[in-house]
Amino acid sequence: MAKSTAHRLLAVLVAEGWAASREGSYELGPRARAVAAAAIRDPVNASVDAVLQGLSTEVSQTVHLGLAAGDHFIYTHKVEGPQGFGIASHVGMKQLLHSTAIGKCILAGVGDAELADLVRRTGLPARTTRTHDTLDALLADLAGVRERGFALDDEENEDNIRCVAVPVRINAKTIGAISISTVTLLTDLDTVVGFVPAMNKAAARVQGLLT
Repeated sequence: MAKSTAHRLLAVLVAEGWAASREGSYELGPRARAVAAAAIRDPVNASVDAVLQGLSTEVSQTVHLGLAAGDHFIYTHKVEGPQGFGIASHVGMKQLLHSTAIGKCILAGVGDAELADLVRRTGLPARTTRTHDTLDALLADLAGVRERGFALDDEENEDNIRCVAVPVRINAKTIGAISISTVTLLTDLDTVVGFVPAMNKAAARVQGLLT
């Protein structure tokens, strides 16, 4: 087919998470990786699972890996923590960027103009009363994410759930993030922030596996 047609088709696949664009070429996107992870145990997915399982065991919490997919991100891996409750998420699930810790890590890696374009396309729907629903509030939060190197979702996406995330980067581009999800009644904010050093070590290992 003509190159222009191929690019238009690939743009749709990228927007839906089935393909990913990197440095002028295309590869499997996060949604395709999530399907592959559920169907087969290839060496990369198995190794990523092992890293995330190790992190979950260390902190005794639920761990996710989410990868950017157009105007959202998609969970590609999840390891349940040992708590007696489940976090309402699953591999292959699409999530908003502005109301989640993983999403804010991704947004912190883009410029203000690109962010403004995204907000014009998607708006800033309020998931809870704590969700940032103005561009100025979101920009201020993202400035803090860039400064401290991690993002927080403090009941902004779901009541009673607090998450912390650190970015996963390839060639200096943020492609996703690792998060830890906690229940606010059981885990306070200081404890959640204390997970960051272990998360950074896990993110470095995942980056090496995905490169």
